[in-house]
Amino acid sequence: MDALTRAVRESTDFPSIQALRRASAAAGAPRRGTGPRTGTGTDATRQRGELQAQVARLLRIALMTGQFVPGQTLSLRQLAHKLGTSPMPVRGVLGQMIASGVLETQPNGSVAVARMTEPRFVELTRVRKALEGMAAEMACRNATPKLVAELEKINARLHRSIASRDILACLRLNQAFHFALYSASASEILPSLIESLWLRAGPFMYFSLTAPATPWDATGHQTVIDCLRKGNARGTRLAIERDIAGSATYLLKKSGAFRNGVGAGPDAATALAKAPRARAARR
Repeated sequence: MDALTRAVRESTDFPSIQALRRASAAAGAPRRGTGPRTGTGTDATRQRGELQAQVARLLRIALMTGQFVPGQTLSLRQLAHKLGTSPMPVRGVLGQMIASGVLETQPNGSVAVARMTEPRFVELTRVRKALEGMAAEMACRNATPKLVAELEKINARLHRSIASRDILACLRLNQAFHFALYSASASEILPSLIESLWLRAGPFMYFSLTAPATPWDATGHQTVIDCLRKGNARGTRLAIERDIAGSATYLLKKSGAFRNGVGAGPDAATALAKAPRARAARR
């Protein structure tokens, strides 16, 4: 696991680029842009490209872990301040995400997280089950004791977050668990395809944890770990599929999210105000 990914997994707050750079430097990674300037256009272009890539990475993580919700308007200046950078690289990343359908332009010209509809969510769930199930099955064939230990550690922290009702930490750790598993698939194609699905589904998944009594207890993750230990590839696939289906069923049938207009209405803030919301615990 690289320093940037570790910093994101271990933080409950949306991290700034400076914080991630400090984590990277502490881990011994070379720092960019700190030495004497060469004055060449090529160096400046490379540094701008690296900065925009970091911004894109952080915004993808934020979307996948429910730090933004469907319909929420994104302020360019606020995002730049939160990320600790200028508006320019943020503007470029937002443009890319609009083109890919993750974000949308509103009639007044502002940018918002794409709204969720019931048909879209049903299709997303079906595709997620197919691709993530495949990745999990492949990962089981490559499973090592180190992978099992990492997943156990993440899952233990996830259970503590569920107990303390730390919604953002739950979503962050859930994402960390799934992607640690999928990265073990050694597939060149599946992880990027799965990430594109999480960018769309992640913001809406926030509402799977807003019920007074959290219906999701991550028991499916323990089944995944047990199947990995036994080398049961089919069992690993089925466990992931059931984990995805369980949350989706709750959102579709019991949460009232679509009936209440969450993710489909013109103002996400109004919808959020009607939903029970736990504050993220501070560590």
